[in-house]
Amino acid sequence: NALAGAARHFERALARDPTAPDAPASAVPFLRTLGRLDTDEELAYREAIVRCDPVNHAAFYSLGTSQLFAGRFDEATASFRTALSLSPSMGSAHTYLATGLLLKGDAAGALAEIEQDTSEIWRMIGRPLAYHALGRRGDCDAALAALIAKDATGSAYNIAYIYAFRGEADQAFAWLDKAVEYEDPGLIEIGRQHLFDNIHSDPRWLPFLRRIGLAPEQLAKIEFSVTIPEE
Repeated sequence: NALAGAARHFERALARDPTAPDAPASAVPFLRTLGRLDTDEELAYREAIVRCDPVNHAAFYSLGTSQLFAGRFDEATASFRTALSLSPSMGSAHTYLATGLLLKGDAAGALAEIEQDTSEIWRMIGRPLAYHALGRRGDCDAALAALIAKDATGSAYNIAYIYAFRGEADQAFAWLDKAVEYEDPGLIEIGRQHLFDNIHSDPRWLPFLRRIGLAPEQLAKIEFSVTIPEE
């Protein structure tokens, strides 16, 4: 099991140097994936890192990601804006910011942010989401077709959540199957990604999570714990 292997990796890293910041910081989203860290604890840790290093754009980006997955969209967009103010060329940050705007109902603002992203592939991922939210079906179809033509292998997970956001469950699960085939690393965040919310009630959802080892009962069996510093 890949997650069990990751748990052993973190344990070895922390055993080598319990004071090193990188291992505990990486352990935060991992603990959250396993369901061992509640939202408030995760955000408190991310906020502590920002307080200690208030000019670290990566810290604000990580905080924004945690806030986005926690459903705190206003806070997430503020964190991504701060990250971009510190590092304007930061790839994917505009599109993550746009995701927060989309999920709070600001499709026009989301599209404007997506078009500013310095990463071509993230612009291509973001456009179908924004076009769908704006009701621009033709543009959405064309943008999604362009993404599939450009990067079907590398963006299978993203294509899956675009279809899920559009409410097209069959296509979403077909692309999730491709994401498994291509070993897409994005799958690790599937349980937290709100763009999949539309297919959570589908009878295929939990079996798929079980197939990739991310169902709640499977995560509960993985032995792993770590003390997360308060500051």
